[in-house]
Amino acid sequence: MSIITITTDLGYRDPYLAMVKGILYSKQPNAKIVDLACDVNPHAHNEGAFALRSALPYFPQETIHLFAIKFLNSTDTIKNLSIDNTRYLLSKFNNQYIICPDNGLFTLIDKTFNEPVYQLYFDSEKQHTFYLRDIFAEIANKLVNKVPLEEYCAETQDYCKLYAFESFSTPSNLQGMVLYEDDFGNLITTITKQEFEKQVGNKRFSIALPSQNITKIHNTYDDVKIGDVVCFFNSMDLLEISLLGQSANKVAVKKTVLSKYKIDRIIVDIYD
Repeated sequence: MSIITITTDLGYRDPYLAMVKGILYSKQPNAKIVDLACDVNPHAHNEGAFALRSALPYFPQETIHLFAIKFLNSTDTIKNLSIDNTRYLLSKFNNQYIICPDNGLFTLIDKTFNEPVYQLYFDSEKQHTFYLRDIFAEIANKLVNKVPLEEYCAETQDYCKLYAFESFSTPSNLQGMVLYEDDFGNLITTITKQEFEKQVGNKRFSIALPSQNITKIHNTYDDVKIGDVVCFFNSMDLLEISLLGQSANKVAVKKTVLSKYKIDRIIVDIYD
């Protein structure tokens, strides 16, 4: 039985995702199709990359991952980053297949990514409109059927490489970014447990948010009462900030008379 996952910003309100699954099941009725992350914020391909990267270790070899989130930005930005939303790529990572637009996904998953990458052939420009259904589903079918790669793609060295923000430290602090906000409103940051233990250790510290000052690392959500802030290292060993029973944005959003904005940067101040 083949496993095919889908990561996309199509969501569940419209019929588009069902169309994709219908095509996949009509071609591979015995396949197992997994909604890896199908309600990603529109065009938030960094969120999709985080979801796929997090889930990859739990899937068996030969799983096929369809990643259908394009990078949208200004024309100049896209040109400078060598992004080409009209190209579609195939590669293998940890013995699992990944099919995606040329949007920097491979190096967002692993900054040391160095696997062969193939550019996909397709028949018509019209297929761009719904490439997940009209191109990716067919490529997945070919992979399941063991069709030789040279019949539908060619190896390329020229593809977009993007790199995720990495935490960094100074003598007095450790700085990271909010990497992902899940459906519970939990804020997952780039700060790893290893980095925190190395830089902070047993020293006093504080994480200043607009509505809260965090000075303690907890073990689990259950360490606090409903409505309290909990800060701990999650199952991925990433620093997570949560507001039990509510969205953490309530403590990570600064409101002014004119506007409100989310806090993206997380700074851990370290004291001797």
